[in-house]
Amino acid sequence: MVDSEGDTARRVARARERFLASGDAPQTPLRAGIMESWRRSLYSGVDCDRLDPPYAGDLDTGGRLMCAARPVLDRLEETLAEAAMGLLLTDAQGRVLDRRVSDRRLTRQLDEILLAPGFSYAEEHVGTNGIGTALETRGVSCVFGSEHFLEPLQRMACAGAPIRDRLTGRLAGLLDITAWHSDAGPLMAAVAQDAAREITQRMVELGSAGERAMLEEFLAARARGGRAVVSVGENLTMVNGPAADLLDQADYALLQDKAAEMSRSGRETVGRVTLSRGETATLRCRAVGTHTGTAGAVLEIAMVEDRPSSPAPNRPCELDLAGGSVAFSRVCTELSARCRARTWTVVEGEPGVGKLTLVAAAHRRCTPEGTLSVIEPDALDEDPAACLDRVTSATRRPGSTVVLRHPERCTAAALAAIASRLDFWPDAASASADRPWVVATLPVGAELADELSGRLPVTLTVPALRHRIEDVRDLVPALLCRFTAGRTVSCGPAAMRILLRSAWPGNVAELADVLRQVLARRRTGQIEPADLPASCHARSRRVLTPWETTERDAIVGALLETGGDRAAAADLLGISRATIYRKINLYGVSVGPRSAGRRRDVSR
Repeated sequence: MVDSEGDTARRVARARERFLASGDAPQTPLRAGIMESWRRSLYSGVDCDRLDPPYAGDLDTGGRLMCAARPVLDRLEETLAEAAMGLLLTDAQGRVLDRRVSDRRLTRQLDEILLAPGFSYAEEHVGTNGIGTALETRGVSCVFGSEHFLEPLQRMACAGAPIRDRLTGRLAGLLDITAWHSDAGPLMAAVAQDAAREITQRMVELGSAGERAMLEEFLAARARGGRAVVSVGENLTMVNGPAADLLDQADYALLQDKAAEMSRSGRETVGRVTLSRGETATLRCRAVGTHTGTAGAVLEIAMVEDRPSSPAPNRPCELDLAGGSVAFSRVCTELSARCRARTWTVVEGEPGVGKLTLVAAAHRRCTPEGTLSVIEPDALDEDPAACLDRVTSATRRPGSTVVLRHPERCTAAALAAIASRLDFWPDAASASADRPWVVATLPVGAELADELSGRLPVTLTVPALRHRIEDVRDLVPALLCRFTAGRTVSCGPAAMRILLRSAWPGNVAELADVLRQVLARRRTGQIEPADLPASCHARSRRVLTPWETTERDAIVGALLETGGDRAAAADLLGISRATIYRKINLYGVSVGPRSAGRRRDVSR
């Protein structure tokens, strides 16, 4: 029995207090794994004084895990009827599926700490505990009294043992025994582990012949490599890594319907399906049968490249530019109308959205025979006479366009001189075919000087790329075509999904820079997630130092190499799990497990 009043308990309590006060490892030796779990809990943002586990009401209480565990729980419940101990079964996310406890006082305590069906005791929610820490380490875990990260749990002791599904090789759930700290015994872990083994074996026995046949077909298709593979049955769906990266939640229902349709003949068939994001995929479907009938189907998925070899992106109705979103098309249409009407205009937008590119496209569309003159602040400073002469010359030629870039950076004297050259056309709003088109490009929020504000009566705002993110689908092939000089390089669907999830604070200019970096390494073929720079896999809340950027890139590389497995990535880098958790949170790294918690991913 553990002595909760003894020296060990007091020593652990003091060590925890010092750790929470300073964040440093205390000198006091602790049982293996406790300090690492405390660090993970701290870096996950768990409040050491507040118990607030999330609740889910839609748990799978009728699946193979519950069917296999029920007789084991019944037997143990009878055996422990006279003991103040609780039996808990959780799923792979630490959510309690079943709870057995006969002691009324312990029942009230478990209710008070929300250790009840539907609540998640994952370490990221409630810190160090027998359930969450066992799930995190994938091994048997015991946590006693003050070893718990949360203060409200320190009267308890618990031992958790993971349950694996041998059909898929993945974690299925966990068996936990919880008691008062004062009643905890040294055999709790052994009992929990024996029960977990029994449940694991029963899951194998409950697996139907059809499920076993589907697993064999799935593994054979996966071994051939290259394509995304999905095994679809009535109660079991398995995916490999490429499929998990490719498919959205809504796609699984589409594939299940398509598999049922294609497998009716009993032969291998090939067909097409349009996925939820509008992408077209080719399906190779093989029905999986047993002596009792059809168990399901295995699908090999290959994306169809809808675009020709020389990409022809969707165009807005007016300008020859990539991007067909409503917001971007509206700006293109309005800007073209201003160009045709020769209405002097302010074009504003965030850095990198392509303000000058838009103006140049409108000029080419409406007055291709005219000249385009761009006046830069630096050029005005170096040779003001030449710049002013260019403005004067342009205003005298029909169909000309004058672009004043960053007038907010120009001196007052330069702006006054430019305004005097524009006085040749005093009525800024009048329409005339001979009239030059004058445009000022400004960052959002910048003020146009009084010398020019009255002469440019219209302002158009170019939307940021994050506000028209769908245009990335058109911009990427257009930019690749521009940068590759005859080479054949395309963007694969998995890489495109990452690009579509990015915030792009630098807008189109940042996207172009990312593609240039990719093309420096990827000379031909299809761009994959691993080809993208580390910045695409992270969203930092601040500007990183050069050393922090190096650290972030190393962590992203390790996570990509290990399929998002944080523990394996930490081992690969030679750092502790607590350190990699802290760095992932610090740098906003978003590389996660391929399964994304949606379906059984048996890619490893």
